[in-house]
Amino acid sequence: MFALLWLSGCATDPVTGKSAYNLYTLDDDIKMGTQAMAQNVAQMQKARCPINTDSARVAQLNEMTRRISAVTHYPTIPYTVTLFQTNIVNAAAFPGGPMMVFSGLYDPRKGLVRDEDELAAVMAHELAHVNCRHTTRRLSVVTPVVLLVGVGAAVLEAKEQQQWAEILAGGFAVVGALALPAYSRSDEYQADAVGLMYMAKAGYDPRAAPRIWQRAMEQSGKRSGGSGSLTGGFNLFSSHPADQARYEALQKLLPAAMEEYARVRGGYPPGYTPPPGVPMR
Repeated sequence: MFALLWLSGCATDPVTGKSAYNLYTLDDDIKMGTQAMAQNVAQMQKARCPINTDSARVAQLNEMTRRISAVTHYPTIPYTVTLFQTNIVNAAAFPGGPMMVFSGLYDPRKGLVRDEDELAAVMAHELAHVNCRHTTRRLSVVTPVVLLVGVGAAVLEAKEQQQWAEILAGGFAVVGALALPAYSRSDEYQADAVGLMYMAKAGYDPRAAPRIWQRAMEQSGKRSGGSGSLTGGFNLFSSHPADQARYEALQKLLPAAMEEYARVRGGYPPGYTPPPGVPMR
């Protein structure tokens, strides 16, 4: 049964061009994301959080999403953006296109975003998560294990070993919570890399992406008195790569992204000089 599940879930990933395992269809992603977004909106409404009240910012986010989504691998997905007026410094995406932005992200004092290109870098990163289908790919890894645990628990219950059945099921829940956070480190690095190219292809300056993480390092140092990850900001999960690691990874990818940006915009931005070997545009 599990071998059949594995075979049925293998397909070519348009983002990487390699075989990827996902038991869910793109329609499943959209349905799942729509439901999750509705639940989050309901919770925020219950907490009396203002939603989409800043019409100018909402329009800006919608335009960014339109521009960036047009150059993604799944441009026809029904992407949506919902803005929550709260001091949370974050943005998030659900499978199938719904995205949340919290106004704390661009707060002048505590936020990480200072200009349009930086905000576009965040949106491109979230769009990359959607296109890489990170959530349902990770759920696909868990599903066979859940089935296996369910079968094992059923067998134990049939043998009147209810206590061990509960321990088996409960133990998996704990392990799953610890070992399977929303996004893995590799998911984050991939979303950074893919998002960097998305924003370049959409005509946003890719230098904004590493600039965000440089600022995150600076803010983290102010909070802790030393180097580390910005907690309470982007790094909401312990599995996320450290700010410095993400900054350095993006810096290495920057020349290729800047070349793409120059191709789209007809030239490099003022003040930027491509590294040796890369033609001037």
